[in-house]
Amino acid sequence: MLISEPSVILFNNLWNATWWLIIPTLLFPMFVNMWLFYVKKYYVANLKWVNMQVSVPVEVLKTPKAMEQVFAAAHGTYSFGIKWYDKWWNGEVESWSSFEIVADSAGPRFIIRVIAGNQKMLEAAIYAQYPDAEILIIEDYTTKFPLVLPNAMYDVQSGDFILTHDNALPIRTYEYFEAKEADEKIDTIAALMESLSHHTGEETTWIHVLVRPTDDEWTKKAKKYRDEKILKKAAKDIPFKDFAKAFFFNLLKAPFLKEGEELKWPEKKEDEKLKIMDLPPGEKTKLEAIDMKMSKVAFEAAIRWTHINRREEINLANTAGIRAWAKQFADQNLNILKPYLPTYTVTAKWPFKKRKQFIKKRLQYESAIKRRFPKKYSIMNTEELATIYHFPSATVKTPMLGRVEAKKGTPPASLPIE
Repeated sequence: MLISEPSVILFNNLWNATWWLIIPTLLFPMFVNMWLFYVKKYYVANLKWVNMQVSVPVEVLKTPKAMEQVFAAAHGTYSFGIKWYDKWWNGEVESWSSFEIVADSAGPRFIIRVIAGNQKMLEAAIYAQYPDAEILIIEDYTTKFPLVLPNAMYDVQSGDFILTHDNALPIRTYEYFEAKEADEKIDTIAALMESLSHHTGEETTWIHVLVRPTDDEWTKKAKKYRDEKILKKAAKDIPFKDFAKAFFFNLLKAPFLKEGEELKWPEKKEDEKLKIMDLPPGEKTKLEAIDMKMSKVAFEAAIRWTHINRREEINLANTAGIRAWAKQFADQNLNILKPYLPTYTVTAKWPFKKRKQFIKKRLQYESAIKRRFPKKYSIMNTEELATIYHFPSATVKTPMLGRVEAKKGTPPASLPIE
């Protein structure tokens, strides 16, 4: 069907009169997103970082509870909401930190990477819990390798861990591994230290626990999960037949409605809340664990591991200790740390499997050296994070582990000053 000439003329007139309004309106959202991406990238690129290598004495008897206090102090960097001007003009983002373990032929070492402005606060928190610790400011160890890997000389294996189930459910924490007798306690970091103590040549492993403080908004979702999945306190939708029945009844009643009377409509009903004593043992455990998790401050958290070695020497079996370390926190009734497959460099689907693996390796390596916070993360509280990352206790006997060999003592009071 041909369009009439008057219609074409009308359209052209409308377009000529309004194009200046239509085009900017359509392009404005794109411009806003591009602007925000640019200013955030500029802000992050200009952040000043400090790398603190932490060594503790051999005979340290502290439990992960001490490290939990360090994480609680790290939560003090939370901004409680970035101001509109700082977000949209300066590109400011919520600050984050990286609690790291690096292992090479010299053995495993503990490093905390923080924004320079937060250095003193973290140092004070560490010394408060570990008075005999030694903190050294070092260069970024990732600069030992090229900016882009894999290449003709080196290969990379990498991946992220995330929570399998809802963020409301915690993993198995250090209290599960505690015992009354000191020699019966299990240090969850011990197996990892042993695994990382056998690197030779240029073999290197990085483990980064990235944490970013968050508010208590996540607890609302956790309470909803608790009420709907455990206490069965979910609001039921109104069945269509009940709504139809009320509609026809009100249609007949409306003409005869007296003053002050109202039409009645069906309302959503909540299931009767189960009594805690009636819950199965497994559900009671979940309920207690959720309440425990909500009682402590939490972080957006991501766990990333990266393994680097020469192409002819790299062996995926050497990373088995990392996966085994993550499995010990699994509780089938609560939560489990699992590999996030989109980041796992050993997995890819056909077609072009090798090419996809190569791209994954490049992206994961770049994220590792930049400590880039991923889009997919988990919510963990201070107790969970302290279980995953803490300084080894005296029960860990790994010989290659970097420690302070002797405590620092104060000089005698009678020592002459001059």
